[in-house]
Amino acid sequence: MKAVQKISDFVFRIEQAIAMLFGAVILLTLSLGVLYRYILEKPLIWSDELALFSLAWITFIGGSMGIKKKVSPSVSMLTDALHGKTKKIVELISLGLLLAFIGFMLWISIGWLTSPNIAVQQLSTLKWPKVYAYLCIPISFTFMFIHVLSQWIQVAMYEAEVK
Repeated sequence: MKAVQKISDFVFRIEQAIAMLFGAVILLTLSLGVLYRYILEKPLIWSDELALFSLAWITFIGGSMGIKKKVSPSVSMLTDALHGKTKKIVELISLGLLLAFIGFMLWISIGWLTSPNIAVQQLSTLKWPKVYAYLCIPISFTFMFIHVLSQWIQVAMYEAEVK
């Protein structure tokens, strides 16, 4: 099942690029917004909206990256106290529940995104379809699903304890 691990690693590299891109967009648009508003006295009406758009993307993609690197907050008192097969079973159940939740959220987000009222909404100042901003949700949940599936397979395939 190294194929899933390789896919997860590839997705992580894509996430890094997306995060860097939107981080740069936030830095640039907010800097330009301040420059134009306070120095040139001609505010850019779209800079805040573009920064918020980018922040939404960075937030969801960053959440997926956190899952990949296992840096998300978790309560591990139970699994830390367990050993061997019992620990493996509890970890598999935990990751299985996480997969189910992520799968459900992915399904809900796709249903919401494809609803007719979303298709007609536009961003106020940029006049872009809001669907571009909302796409970060199903994309990030897809990425999360891949990462957690990879972790589940890793725990299931190895006899030794996986930290």
